[in-house]
Amino acid sequence: MVNRFNRLTSKEWLPFQKSWFKYESDTKLYSDNLRFFCKAEPSEEKVLYFGRNFDLVSSIGKELKIDVTTEDQYDGPLQFALIDLRETIQGIKDLSEYIVLRDQVISLLGKVYRHMIHRRFVCILMPNLQLENQYLPLAWDMAMQISSMYSLKDEKIGCLNLHDENQVESTRKDVFYSLYFRKDENSTGIYSPHVHNLLNSAQDKKIESQRGPTNHVPAWFILKPAPRKKNEILHPAKYPEELVLMFIEKFTDKDANILDPMSGTGSTQVASLKSGRNAYGTELSSYFAEIATNRCSELIDPQAPELFANKMANNFAILNKDARLISSADFPEIDYMITSPPYWDMLNMKGAENQAKRIEKGLQTNYSESDDDLGNISDYNYFLNDLIEVYFNLLNCMKPGSFLTIVVKNIKKKGRNYPFAWDLASGLMQKVHILPEVFWCQDDINLAPYGYGNTFVSNTFHQYCLTFQKPN
Repeated sequence: MVNRFNRLTSKEWLPFQKSWFKYESDTKLYSDNLRFFCKAEPSEEKVLYFGRNFDLVSSIGKELKIDVTTEDQYDGPLQFALIDLRETIQGIKDLSEYIVLRDQVISLLGKVYRHMIHRRFVCILMPNLQLENQYLPLAWDMAMQISSMYSLKDEKIGCLNLHDENQVESTRKDVFYSLYFRKDENSTGIYSPHVHNLLNSAQDKKIESQRGPTNHVPAWFILKPAPRKKNEILHPAKYPEELVLMFIEKFTDKDANILDPMSGTGSTQVASLKSGRNAYGTELSSYFAEIATNRCSELIDPQAPELFANKMANNFAILNKDARLISSADFPEIDYMITSPPYWDMLNMKGAENQAKRIEKGLQTNYSESDDDLGNISDYNYFLNDLIEVYFNLLNCMKPGSFLTIVVKNIKKKGRNYPFAWDLASGLMQKVHILPEVFWCQDDINLAPYGYGNTFVSNTFHQYCLTFQKPN
């Protein structure tokens, strides 16, 4: 296939498609973006740069024979716009300063819209921001606002300062976002404010306890879980017990009550029991509920005791029940909740490579066929609102000041980007406080050449671990 999009070979194209990267230097960051998003042939179409490193970007452009210009100097067509807000955001002292900056970016992108070549990209580099004990998801807000003007196409996560720590690679430093937008048939260049709760909640809701969260959980980590066992692989979307263990040990003490309202094959409960916590949950599918119960029973009362160093002494209960119907009478008061909901109806999408492999092996490809299953709701907004209501109801089962962690990712479906993680956070922030997000970065999946030669489509290899606190 001929590459008409940029000057990269297929071998060079693939690494850029990974949705997270280990940051090395600004030089590499800028160079990688210019090489990927600028046309293959020499062009009179310029690149617009907005930020504090124009001299560096300009010098990289000269090496690549790309003309880089500023907001004051551009004229004629633009093939790429690179907006670097990282340093500016880090210097912000209050929310009003961000609003001024956001308005400046919106104004700039409105002016340059008619100069942008059709189906070419805008990249915004920026982090979220911690101000004292308030967390401001500024990058999510910026993406939502700009998406009214340009199509929100993708994101990549820049991960800083890698080091090894007990087989989990992690950093306590920050991360930043590379947000990608495109001028295309679905964009207008006209700004329309996007209403959400991401910043409104941050103004008047503060974290009331700093137990464990931001200064003990790494900002990102690479986790290589053990291979799934025979009964675990039956579930189409299992998440690893190693991940659960990392969070419950940070947020709870021994004998705490842990809940997962969408238990699957029992990853949360098994990890909880192994770490000396009580494990509770519900599962809509009777098939998976039985598997989860059997796995926990084997820990509590093993049929082959000689294979287990210690018999578990904690309690567990997994109910075959719709998570919508959970009440405070079902379980003891909950100290911590960790769960991973359905990623909308993505498991019902036909043709996905992973789905084909599961069909070939005779494995189940979705959660269930039940009309009550959230994963079978086809309308995104209905799905999102139902899920938010599930979590609001579960707050009634949780202790004041307790934490909940939800493992999710943003969704690409039929060429459109749905910011599921951000939308879910926005909805929940009506009633809970948000903590800094943590990224589970996956490094053991093969890259696929999506969009090769035509456009940018990343391989989504990062998942959000969103943590919230119930007010006291």
